[in-house]
Amino acid sequence: MQSLQAFQAQLHSGALRGARQIKLSAGLREFPRELFALADTLEVLDLSGNQLASLPDDLRRFGQLRVLFASNNPFTELPRVLGRMPRLEMVGFKACQIRTVAADSLPAQLRWLILTDNQITELPETLGERPRLQKLMLACNQLQALPRGLARSPRLELLRLAGNRFTTLPPEVLAMPALAWLAMAGNPMTQHSEQQALQAQALRAWRSQDLQRHELLGQGASGHIYRASPVDGAADVALKVFKAGQTSDGTPQSEMAAGLAAGEHPHLLTPLAVLQPDAAAEIDPSMLAMVLPLLPPGLQPLAGPPSLASCTRDVYADGARFARPAAQRLLAQVRSAVAHLHGRGMLHGDLYAHNILWNPDTGDAVLSDLGAASMLGELPAAQRLQLQQMELRALQHLEAEVQARTR
Repeated sequence: MQSLQAFQAQLHSGALRGARQIKLSAGLREFPRELFALADTLEVLDLSGNQLASLPDDLRRFGQLRVLFASNNPFTELPRVLGRMPRLEMVGFKACQIRTVAADSLPAQLRWLILTDNQITELPETLGERPRLQKLMLACNQLQALPRGLARSPRLELLRLAGNRFTTLPPEVLAMPALAWLAMAGNPMTQHSEQQALQAQALRAWRSQDLQRHELLGQGASGHIYRASPVDGAADVALKVFKAGQTSDGTPQSEMAAGLAAGEHPHLLTPLAVLQPDAAAEIDPSMLAMVLPLLPPGLQPLAGPPSLASCTRDVYADGARFARPAAQRLLAQVRSAVAHLHGRGMLHGDLYAHNILWNPDTGDAVLSDLGAASMLGELPAAQRLQLQQMELRALQHLEAEVQARTR
């Protein structure tokens, strides 16, 4: 990330000649024309966090551009020029003010579309005419239906529908041949179950004044995790403080509800309680938080999250190899955790290696992060079964990845 002045200085000095990636966040109100000096080489452009409401029609001059991020800008429609970009495959317009997605605004090579946290009420049928589409992020909008053509999307594997206005499960979801990762919490079709779970645990909430927060243990897309000590001298716990009211997977309320409803399982990380904020406490009372068990030391993520290139596949360390007994134990424990969730009428929604913490020496593992989990109790039994069968595709992908690295 750099200012416009720094970018201009580097451009004039020749330091950016042949640049393939640029990030500009400088309160821009207009697209900087200076960028066209890189039109022949630029592949990744990040204009997030500015004041842009439009893009120029000649943006298509960027013939090599594959990735465009423009999140946190006041766009009210997805720019139509994107549909004329020959190589553009990843488009990210999160947390804008988009209400309109025109039929001709979608690039022909579209592979990954992020429209999280906007005001979209409907999507064009052309979305189902993008055969390379693998990842579709639509959480926290105002959708009540999906384009019928999406049912035929041959490569769509990850779909985020949480926090919309779906009263029933869109039939297109069950018809998608490759779908493996689905988030659908926070819709009218699931909200009653979520509210019941939260209300049932309200009297068991911990008070923030009863915890002393310590060092940061880690962070993810939705929150920061700290070590914390109960003031009564009980064993230390982990405290997850959410970053915002909406994430790519849904809302903190849905995550907390799913975690509480999931119950206890030795290989599943679920909350002990939600945290009741106190105005005089160290924790900001506007922040939502939950208390989790503190995991033993020595656990590490099985892999890293997907990259821009891998899209829907986790990134394992170069040369990663797993001892066969440890790998078999790992997979058996993850299968057990998934079976537990399915038995409780739930989906994990994000069954990935990067959400599995494990000990490589023993194979002991914990499945974490219920941010994309969904409670299916209000859906017909046949749909619940179909969705859980769909999630088994994610489990099969995980098993194949681990087995391919087993020695």
